Amino acid sequence: MSAPRRKSPAPEATPPVTPPVVSPVTPPVARDPGTPGTTIGRLLGFLRERAPSRVYLTYAVTWVLGMQALLAYTEPAGTRWRPGWGTAAEILCVWLALIFARIVDEQKDLAYDRVHNPTRPLPRGAVTTGELRVAMAVIVVLLLGLTLGRSTLLGLWMTLFLVYDCFLVGLEKWSRRVRDGIFLNLIVTYPVQAVVSGHIWLAYLDSGGTGFRWSGAAAMAVCAGAFLHFEFARKTGRTNVPGATLYSNVVGTRASVGLALGSALIAAVGVVVVTRPWTADGPEALAAWLPLAAWAYVWVGAERFLAGRTTTWPPVPAMGFIACLYLGLVVSALCAGPGTVIG
Repeated sequence: MSAPRRKSPAPEATPPVTPPVVSPVTPPVARDPGTPGTTIGRLLGFLRERAPSRVYLTYAVTWVLGMQALLAYTEPAGTRWRPGWGTAAEILCVWLALIFARIVDEQKDLAYDRVHNPTRPLPRGAVTTGELRVAMAVIVVLLLGLTLGRSTLLGLWMTLFLVYDCFLVGLEKWSRRVRDGIFLNLIVTYPVQAVVSGHIWLAYLDSGGTGFRWSGAAAMAVCAGAFLHFEFARKTGRTNVPGATLYSNVVGTRASVGLALGSALIAAVGVVVVTRPWTADGPEALAAWLPLAAWAYVWVGAERFLAGRTTTWPPVPAMGFIACLYLGLVVSALCAGPGTVIG
C-alpha cells in the first residue's frame, strides 16, 4: 500500500535542504555473499582471475622447452633433442607448481590485499582460504604422483619446492624485514624459481640426457637472467611512489633500469656461451642466432619507458623477452642435424 499523497507546500514555505554529510573514508568493497556455485566452480573462477592459463601455462611450456633445448646444446656430437612424453609430463608439473605458488602467495598476502587490493577473489570472499587449501592438497597429490612415477629424485626435488614455498609464508609473518624489504624478499623467494629450474634439469637427465654438465648451471643462469629482467622491469617506475613495491623506490630509476637491462644481458650472454652460434653452418646458423632476437622486446620496453610513454616499465615486452628467448632456443635446437634423439 502506498502512502497518501501530500499537498505540495508553497515555494515560500519550502524548508532549506541540508546536503548529506559525505564521509571522507571510502567504504570497503562489499564481500561476495558466499559466491553461489560449487567449490570447484569457485576455484576455477579464482584460477581464471589470478592464474590465467594464457600466462601460466604459456610460461610453463616455454620455460621447460627452452631450458631443455639449451641443455641439449652441450650433448655429445650426433645427439639431438626432441620433445617427448617426459617433456609433456614436466610441463604439467611446472604448470601445477606455478599454480601452487600463486595460491600460497594469495593467502600470504591476504592482510595486505584486504587494504590495497580488496577486489581480488580471496579478500572479497569469492573463494575461501579453506577451499584454496583443498586445492593445494590436490595439487600436492598430483605433483608427487607425476614426479615419483618417473623417479624418486624428481619426487624429492618437487617436495623441496613444496616445503620451501610453504616455509616462506611463515618466514614473512615472522620477519618484517623479509616482508617489507623488496630486495631481501627477492633473495629469499627467488630460490623457488631456482628449484623449479633444477627440476627441469633433472627431468631432462631422466629423459636421456648424459650426466651433469656445466651446461646445467649455465642454463639455470640464463633462466635466472630472463626471470630477473621481468622482475626488475615490471617494478621500475619513473618517480618514487610511497608505499609501492618498486625497486626504483629503493635504488632510484636509473639503477633499477640498469638492473633490468643487466639481467637481460646475462641471459643473452649465457645463451651465446652455451650455443656458440658462430660454429653453426648453413641454414642452422640463422636459427642459432634466433634467440638473440628476444632483445628486440628489451629495446621496445626500454624505449617506451625512457621516452615517458609509461610511468612504469611496460610488463608485456618484459614477458615477451622471456617467451621469445625460450622459443628461439627451441627452434634452434629443433633445427639441429640428425642423430640420436633424446627427450
